[in-house]
Amino acid sequence: MKSLKGQLALVTGAAMGMGRSVSELLLDEGCAVAMVDINEKELTKAIKQLQTKGNCQAFICDVSKRDAVYKLQKKVKKEMGDVTILVNNAGVVKVGDFLHLEDKAIEWIVNVNLMSIFWMCKAFMPDMIHKPWAHVVNFASAGGMLALPDISIYCATKFAVVGFSDALRQEMKKYKYNVGVTMVCPYTVATGMFAGFKEVAGTKILKTEEVTTRVIKAIKKNKPLVAVPNFQVNFLTPLTKLLLPIHAMDFVNKLVGMWTANEQTHERKYKI
Repeated sequence: MKSLKGQLALVTGAAMGMGRSVSELLLDEGCAVAMVDINEKELTKAIKQLQTKGNCQAFICDVSKRDAVYKLQKKVKKEMGDVTILVNNAGVVKVGDFLHLEDKAIEWIVNVNLMSIFWMCKAFMPDMIHKPWAHVVNFASAGGMLALPDISIYCATKFAVVGFSDALRQEMKKYKYNVGVTMVCPYTVATGMFAGFKEVAGTKILKTEEVTTRVIKAIKKNKPLVAVPNFQVNFLTPLTKLLLPIHAMDFVNKLVGMWTANEQTHERKYKI
């Protein structure tokens, strides 16, 4: 198990929710942390609360913008050094059936949830591959394993994050770069993003720390997947999809409440 002491971690979406929690846990491990978010007010608040734990600095950036990310890389390197742990946590959602989603909402979700990960990896990994070891964490979702109605674009981006992370991990091995890649696929987490989400039969809303503590362990052990809860997300869902015909799978999803789970969701409002 690797020690994280003395490493420089960068976390996107760090002002609140899982990003803030991961930042705090990394500080507890002895990392310096570059905390990145577009929400300056909440990020400033988070920095004030966490700075007693260690070296954490705020960087305001819209990570969905390629040029902004490349400028961020230069700024972080100048002020804090080379990043060795990259946590791509930033994510957004807009609930609604696909045909009634505005074009700008679709672009916004894709740019934040998916394109930002591409730009962050392109910007920071060229330095990371030359380190004795480094690690990339990409937050996906259980919605990247099993798609649900009313969050079609969100699911599409998370399926893409799963595919990208899997391919990137294999590339690191193929080209003998000592960079681990972990994808994180949790069920719904109580961060406020899916406020009003109706629990599905046999599941529960997760606490933030139930996910983030496992992320830290995954970095230390170079685990490729964090699935929470592990049995349902990592085993039961893929097995059910494999065994059941598609229409039967649709029926099961409807029966257990997945078709209606998001009907009362009031997602946190973001500027788009």
